[in-house]
Amino acid sequence: MKKKFKFEKDIDVSTKHMSFEELEYYSLRNVIRDIYDKYLRRPLYFFKYKNFFKNQKYRIDLTLPSKGFSQRSRRDKLNQMKKLAGKKILNIGCGNAFDYHEWFRYKPRKIVGIDVLNYKNSWESILNYIKKKNMNVEIEFFKKDFIDFNYSEKFDFIVSDAVFEHCKDLKKVIKKCQQFLKDDGIMYASYGGPMWYTYNGDHFSGRDNIKNGYNHLILKKKDYQKYFDSNVGSFDYELNQGGGGGILVENDLFSKLLANEYFEIFKDNNFYSKCTYVEYCPIGYELMKKDLVLRKKLLEKYKFIDLENFFLKTHIVYLKKT
Repeated sequence: MKKKFKFEKDIDVSTKHMSFEELEYYSLRNVIRDIYDKYLRRPLYFFKYKNFFKNQKYRIDLTLPSKGFSQRSRRDKLNQMKKLAGKKILNIGCGNAFDYHEWFRYKPRKIVGIDVLNYKNSWESILNYIKKKNMNVEIEFFKKDFIDFNYSEKFDFIVSDAVFEHCKDLKKVIKKCQQFLKDDGIMYASYGGPMWYTYNGDHFSGRDNIKNGYNHLILKKKDYQKYFDSNVGSFDYELNQGGGGGILVENDLFSKLLANEYFEIFKDNNFYSKCTYVEYCPIGYELMKKDLVLRKKLLEKYKFIDLENFFLKTHIVYLKKT
């Protein structure tokens, strides 16, 4: 393990381990899984976890144990609520944008992708793919902080995966979304992979041992730095194998919000959730049940936090303007 690495925002961080074309086809295994989830797993979870979270101040339509609602299923849900065909999509935090095959299925007219990092090679491969396939969709990419992004058009959809939990000022981001979304538009977002106060909330703690999954909350600053130095990998490792955890910690890219606080921000910016799915973290849940010493440490340090926040992992929301 390399203890320190230098991260520069302008370097191209495009993935080198796969190509956009490799991801064109959805496997039969994934198709079968989605059918199984839709007709068996999600109906079962609806009843099994109906009252799982008791202290959230927003309506929960479905609770899942970190599985049962794939990326394709989430997009299908969005398309059921409002047809994507011929519409304009703003994708915040698009990354490599290698999930765009899933958006192309619905034949949108335009997708604008924006990310604060440089994915030039990946973006060019997608633009070349569209040209090669003679696809009738306009794609634009911008390397920019969303707060500084300006555009002359409004969008039918704003979509985002694994971004809101990393926004230093989420209030500004949501306010900007309000400006860019059409009055009858929908904002889809999944965030909290996981949220800050749950297991592995820094996307780093627990990579060596699951019992260390709350180190970002429990350890003092110096001890946490030692833990980080002992477990962080090279830049390439963190980017492509470590889930970006080391990079996120090094740059402190976390919203550090409680689950309820996200909905307070939505409400303050005139958004309400038409549908809310919540995922809990099975590892965190089991630790809170069985490791009484760990649970006591967390509850004593964070007296203002209800226990369930330590295993509430993800929100999947479909937001509309009030």
